[in-house]
Amino acid sequence: MSREEIKKAACCFCFANCAVLVHIKDGVVTKVEGNKENALSRGHVCERVAYAAKWLYHPEHLTHPLKRIGQRGEGKWQRITWDQALNEIALKLTDIKAKYGAESLVFAEGTYRGSPFWPRSRFASLFGNPQNITHPGISCMLNCNSMQMALIGGIFMVPALSHTNCLVLWGQNPADTSSRMMGSINRRREKGGFKMIVIDPRRTKVAEMADIWLQLRPGTDGALALAWLNVIINEGLYDKEFVERWTFGFDKLAERVQEYPPERTAEITGLSVNNIIDSARMFATTKPAVLVRGLATDQIGRNSIRVEQARVALRAITGNLDNDGGNLITGVGPEIQGKRFIRESHLELLDKITPAVKERQLGFDKYKLMSWAGYNLTSPNFQRVYGEPESSMHRLGITPALIWKAILTGKPYPVKAMITWGSNPLMWAANTQATYEAFKSPNLELHVVGEYWLTSTAELADYVLPVASWLEKPLCSTFEDFSEVVFGGERSIPPVGERRDEYAIWRDLGTRMGQAEYWPWKTYEEVIESQIKPLGVTYEQLINMGFIKSDSRPFRGYEQRGFPTATGKVELYSTVLEKLGYDPLPFYEEPAESPVSTPELTGEYPLILNTGGHFMPFFHSEYRHLGIGMRERHPDPIADIHPETAAKLNIDQGDWMWIETRRGKIKQRARLNEGILPNVVNVQASWWFPEKSGAEPSLHGLWESNANVLTANNEESLDPLTGGWYARALLCKVYKA
Repeated sequence: MSREEIKKAACCFCFANCAVLVHIKDGVVTKVEGNKENALSRGHVCERVAYAAKWLYHPEHLTHPLKRIGQRGEGKWQRITWDQALNEIALKLTDIKAKYGAESLVFAEGTYRGSPFWPRSRFASLFGNPQNITHPGISCMLNCNSMQMALIGGIFMVPALSHTNCLVLWGQNPADTSSRMMGSINRRREKGGFKMIVIDPRRTKVAEMADIWLQLRPGTDGALALAWLNVIINEGLYDKEFVERWTFGFDKLAERVQEYPPERTAEITGLSVNNIIDSARMFATTKPAVLVRGLATDQIGRNSIRVEQARVALRAITGNLDNDGGNLITGVGPEIQGKRFIRESHLELLDKITPAVKERQLGFDKYKLMSWAGYNLTSPNFQRVYGEPESSMHRLGITPALIWKAILTGKPYPVKAMITWGSNPLMWAANTQATYEAFKSPNLELHVVGEYWLTSTAELADYVLPVASWLEKPLCSTFEDFSEVVFGGERSIPPVGERRDEYAIWRDLGTRMGQAEYWPWKTYEEVIESQIKPLGVTYEQLINMGFIKSDSRPFRGYEQRGFPTATGKVELYSTVLEKLGYDPLPFYEEPAESPVSTPELTGEYPLILNTGGHFMPFFHSEYRHLGIGMRERHPDPIADIHPETAAKLNIDQGDWMWIETRRGKIKQRARLNEGILPNVVNVQASWWFPEKSGAEPSLHGLWESNANVLTANNEESLDPLTGGWYARALLCKVYKA
């Protein structure tokens, strides 16, 4: 007799963690759908969810550990047991630590998928490592979060929008990235009185819905933000009471923004003076307003983090901080009857890392805002206000260029081992050639990859470990301590084959390296139970509710406790940046390559190149395998080009065309798009072809259409505060393939 059941899980096909119902028959997942009873996601899910079962059981989905038996890149693997894999990895790590020091191990991670990040941090702390971690967050969200921590002592959250009257979407297209946010936008629009401003070089669905669409030249966002500040301050549209009571350095900011009048900014951005002024006025006078950033401006290199510094000032001086309908600010997670959830920051064991070890972190004295140097300035303020440690997971990150250099040259010290999990750096790291050289180097004595598939990166590893998917493990997430809501979901089925969840992998490896006493929980479910126990909530209750939030969350909490900054206020003039040796005020700087900064290149490379922008049904480099249904929906990489530009180049709709920069060239199919500027080309990022050979030279088509073959990671192009790299607003040329 067959047995059917429904599990309450949370989808991790992206970072949103939407609540879903998983239908199971005789132990096999048959269907996944949105959970309409969940009060947060309300049944909203994107199209990816419909493909979950085929994705889970795809024949190329890894089910057992593999060990390389040929040269890296030959595609020769041997199936081994978990015991053999972990014993050999532990032995090699022990040897490397003895010879070169604990700092010779680095970690590479992917974009948040609901996976627990703290076990990696815990393992590294106990290993004696200074948290030498690289990840795409250095150029995607986490760099902005580091700036927010410096200026306000917290992280911005997007409200439900039910009371928001003005929404600014800055480099953000929720139609392709967040069905939950689009649901909120549509519900709010139905009520009327809702204004939208969209800032994007491309015409998107939300741009078409906007009251004002600002189609600026890529990479000039900082100038626009400063011009908005200019208008709002000079016209007296700011919240004078909030500025007087709760900001530091307003006079200095007001002086700085005089350098960016709308007339000058119009010349920089390509926007009209009237559009700049009108949009600034709309944002300042339509309250409450919320400003939502996308990752686009995180990826413009050397001026990227200054864009967010100016946007923090915009949110603050208009009084749109931590009010009903404005930008919410995270605190310390859910609190019920005065009892707090045990945050991931408590589980990292950062107290095991000595100050001397922290100073051994790669980039400690170079890209200071995302190193221990910056964390050491912000964390005491957080501790003072909340009595809780600040999480390191969204604050620390080493730009990949420093790691590749350390592998290849041994400077400032040798990097000999790397653990990559849930991550494909050959897709996400800038300048693919540089990444490839590091992974192929014999100096890298050990490379372990935890993955779902044999990706391009995994093909160059020494060991590949099969990681359990979100359907095969439980979830307890506050988005690395970003959120004040705990998202929960149960393990729908036992792991297929020999897959293991990340907690089990780190625990088993740590135990083999003498860390057993620090891993007391046998399963991840036990960890979750310990985290929620202070709230008086059981694991079963978390699963049934789908989330936990505070029993009360007063707005404008800063009125009782102040801001977790050195001054207790929003620092428009940053004391943290000043102490780190940076300009304390925001400013605009041209991208490293642009028609203005490098006009000598425009003869050969006349077009502006953007890479990226999420598109359904994919998320970054995932879900490209044939046989699931996602790739069949979107079989080829697509580059947007204006019809007039295409006609001059004899390129028609659907033609393959070469896109070339000084770093290399790739090909993608042309999509003629009147909603893009005539001098701009937008290529889709993260393209690889799993159906093609994993052995070299192909590496699953690594070099064919991967946008990061085109991007830059040279020092002069990186953001000097964070090391964020240069993936947008580059210069390129295009020609028919």
